[in-house]
Amino acid sequence: HMGKKLLEASLVMGVPFALGVKAAADFEEEMANVSTMLDQPEKFMGAFKKGVTDMSIKFGEDTGTLAKGLYDILSASIPAEKALYVLGISAKAAKAGVTDTGIAADAITTILNAYGLSASRAGDVSDWLFSVVKKGKTTFAELAPAIGMVATTAATAGVGMDEFGAAIATMTRNGV
Repeated sequence: HMGKKLLEASLVMGVPFALGVKAAADFEEEMANVSTMLDQPEKFMGAFKKGVTDMSIKFGEDTGTLAKGLYDILSASIPAEKALYVLGISAKAAKAGVTDTGIAADAITTILNAYGLSASRAGDVSDWLFSVVKKGKTTFAELAPAIGMVATTAATAGVGMDEFGAAIATMTRNGV
């Protein structure tokens, strides 16, 4: 009986450790993926690992999710020098918009690329997305994944960001 109690106690105490090991393994795997996106991984990986770890603490988001967001940012052709900045903006937007960093990063990089904006404009794009949410009848979590489907078309058609945002806000207010 005592042996069973000790076994149960050790299992209960071991669960957080096992989850921590899995999270660390997920983080390492995602960071290994990130390194494949870089021409000079040795130049950036130290700063990337520290940046992702610091953001995890600051924004309360899993390091694996943040690392995946960083990978997505780099795969969206954001320069490595600007990737942590865009990730930070995305993490902040995700926290405020009650979504995850990957979804926010996808929306931000889609708009940056659709409108040919530099990565340094990520904060402006995040603010623009929140203004669309505020003026419309939608949430950041609903808007972010859907915006990519039409942003490139709108930009190619010559529709400016302000008109595009106003159109989305109006459509969502009307239930679309």
